[in-house]
Amino acid sequence: MNLQQLREKLEQGFYVNNLYEMARLCKSLALDADNPTPFFVMEQIFLDVARYWEDKPLIVEEAKLVEAEMIKTLRDLIDGIEANASSEQMFHLLNKIISSYKFLFV
Repeated sequence: MNLQQLREKLEQGFYVNNLYEMARLCKSLALDADNPTPFFVMEQIFLDVARYWEDKPLIVEEAKLVEAEMIKTLRDLIDGIEANASSEQMFHLLNKIISSYKFLFV
């Protein structure tokens, strides 16, 4: 498993099966990472969104809003992981993702 696979899945969008696949990739990446925190956070977000959408009819506009709000921050986090960003930068990126998630789902 590698970050490129996760990036490719992310570009495919936030449909339920893909969200579960991204969560699985993140879990695998976390097991091999020196710093598993970003992968754990992404895994939990992907799982929560998939579970939220799987029990109800998905409204296309809602899915597009979630993608628009979250995909850029997730891309930025993946970029930060690849660039070995500092702890401070990673903390900032994780906070941005969690804030986007809370805005949309909490």
